[in-house]
Amino acid sequence: MKKRTLKKEITILMMLASACTLISACAAVFYVFFSFFLEKTQEDIEYVLKNTSQQYQSHMQFIEDGAVSIRHNAMLDAFFEGDKYEEPSIASQLSYSMELFSSRNMVDRQLPFVTSIYLFNNKDNCIYEHYYASTLASEKEQENHYKNLQKQFKESGSQYSCILEEKSINLLFRIYDDDMREKGICIAEINKEATRMILKEAASYEESAWIVVFGEDVIASYGEDDYIGQLKDLETVWSGKRILPATKVIGCASTCSFGIRTIIAVGERNVFSILMPTALTFGIGLIIVLAITFVVAFSASYRFTKPVTRMIESIQAFGKQDFDVRMEDSSIQEFHDIGIVFNEMTDRIKYLIMQVYEKQLLAAKAQMKYLQAQINPHFQFNILAMLSLKAKMAGNEEVYEGLQAFSKLIQGKIFRKREIKIKVSEELEIVRFYLYLQKGRYQDKISYEIILEDENINRDMIPRLLIEPLVENAVSHGLEPKRGKGTVKIYLFEKEDFLERKTDGKTGNGKSMDGNGQVMLHICIEDDGVGFDMEKRGSGDVDKNEWGEETDHTQTALENTKRMLRILYEGRHEFKISGGKGKGTKIEIVLPVERGENYVEDNGGR
Repeated sequence: MKKRTLKKEITILMMLASACTLISACAAVFYVFFSFFLEKTQEDIEYVLKNTSQQYQSHMQFIEDGAVSIRHNAMLDAFFEGDKYEEPSIASQLSYSMELFSSRNMVDRQLPFVTSIYLFNNKDNCIYEHYYASTLASEKEQENHYKNLQKQFKESGSQYSCILEEKSINLLFRIYDDDMREKGICIAEINKEATRMILKEAASYEESAWIVVFGEDVIASYGEDDYIGQLKDLETVWSGKRILPATKVIGCASTCSFGIRTIIAVGERNVFSILMPTALTFGIGLIIVLAITFVVAFSASYRFTKPVTRMIESIQAFGKQDFDVRMEDSSIQEFHDIGIVFNEMTDRIKYLIMQVYEKQLLAAKAQMKYLQAQINPHFQFNILAMLSLKAKMAGNEEVYEGLQAFSKLIQGKIFRKREIKIKVSEELEIVRFYLYLQKGRYQDKISYEIILEDENINRDMIPRLLIEPLVENAVSHGLEPKRGKGTVKIYLFEKEDFLERKTDGKTGNGKSMDGNGQVMLHICIEDDGVGFDMEKRGSGDVDKNEWGEETDHTQTALENTKRMLRILYEGRHEFKISGGKGKGTKIEIVLPVERGENYVEDNGGR
C-alpha cells in the first residue's frame, strides 16, 4: 500500500489554515464596522443629552429675557419709584414683559415653565401675574406668602436665590437700573413638573440621572442618590465620557442664567443596549462562520494528530514500564517509519533491562550485603566480658542498663541486615548505645556529643551502619590509645551545595560540577584522639602503632564504607578525611537528602 507523505498532509492543512485566515479577516472587517457604529452611537447619545440641556437653558433664558424687559420697561418705572400708579395698567405691563402666555414659556405645548411672576419695589409693594386663574382668597394667600419670601431674600443680600416648594421652584433675583442701583425684586415660580418634562428624554436611558443645581444645592433631580452625588462632584462644565467609582457615563454639564447649572448623564452601557440588535445580527453571522471554522479545523486537526496521539499513548505506556507496548502502523509514511523504530527500540530496551540491569542490581545488592557483613564484631565480645565481670562482682541497675544497651546494639548491627537504608534517628540510636557502653567501660576517659542542626534531619535516609563503624574507629583507634580524656563529636546539618560528580569513580579526579544546587546532608565524626600522619596515609606507609594494633581492620572499615557509598550513590557523594598526628581526626560525609520509608531487602528486592 502506498503511503502518503507528511508533506502532502501539511499542504492540505495549510490550505485549511488559509481558509480560516480568510474567515478571520472577515471577522476583523466586521469588528471595524462595529467599532464605527459604537462611536457613532455614543455621539448620538451625547447630542440628545446636549439638546435636552439646551432646552432647559432656553427656558431659563426666557426668564432672563423677561427680567431684562422689566428692567427697560419705562411704564414700570413709576412702580419701582413708588409713585402713584394704576395697578391694572402696571400689571398688564408686567404680563407684557414676561410673556407668560407665549410659546417660549410652554413645554411640549402642554405645561407652562413659569406659572407665576411677582414683582416688588423697594417699598415692598407687589404686582403679580399668574398663568392659571385662581380665586381672590387664594391670590391673597399666595401674595402674603411671596411677600415673606421677598423680605427674607431682601435681608440676605444675595443676588439670586432658589427656594424649593412641593410643586414649584421659586427663583428670586434683584432688578437693577442702568446705574446698577437696585430697583426691586422679582420672584419667578417655576413648575417642577415642567422641569421633569423638559429633562424626561434623559430619563429614558438606563442608569440615567439629571440634576439642576443652584450653588451647592440640588433643586431638582432624577436618579439614585449615590449616582447624583458623584455627578455633582465633577467639574462645573464638561461633556463626553467620565469615569465614576462604580460605572462609566456619557453626559454633559452646563451653566444657565441666575447661577443655575444642569448635569445630565447616562450609563455607557446604553451604547451597547442600542447596538444590541445590530450586534446580535453580526453575532449570529460570526457564530455561523466560527462553526464552519471549527468543523474544518477539527477535521484537519483530527486527521493530522490521530497518529501522533497514538504515538504519545504508546510512549506513556512504555514510561509506565509496559515493555510489551507496540506502536500501531500508520498510513502516513513518516509515522510508519517512526513506529518501526520505536518498536525496535522497545524490544532492545526490554532485553537490556532483563539481561543487564537486573543482573547488575543483584550483584550490587550482594556486594552491599557482603560489605555490611564485614563489620568487625570484636567490640561485642569485649563488652560481654566486661559486663560478665561486673555481674560477678555485684548486681546493680548500671549492669542492667548496660546489658539493655548491648542487646539493642546487637539488634541494630546484626538482626537488621536486610535493611539497606534507615532513618538518621535509627542510626544515631545504634551510635548512642555503642557510646553508652564505651562510656561505661572507660568512665570519664571518654565523653561524646551528638548535634543535629534541625530535628527534621532525623527523618533523612542513610545507609545502615554508616556512622556507627566510623564512631567505633574514632574511639578504638583515636581515644583508646590517647593518654588522658578524649571526646568524640558527631554533628549533622543540611546545606544547599553544587553537586560534584566524579566521572572516573576516583576521589579528586575527573570532577564535573552540576549547575543546579541541591540540598545535601553533611555527617561529621570528629575526635581529639592520637590522630595520624596524613602524608604517610596518602602514600599507604602507615605504622600499625599509629592507629593501634588493628590498623588493617580500620583501613578495611573505611574502604568498605567508601565502596558502599559508591554503590548506593555513584558519584553523588563526598567522603573526606582530615587531621594530623596528635591533632585528632575528622571524617565528613556528604550525601543527597532522601526521605521516605526504610529500604528493606527481601527475596524479591526491596
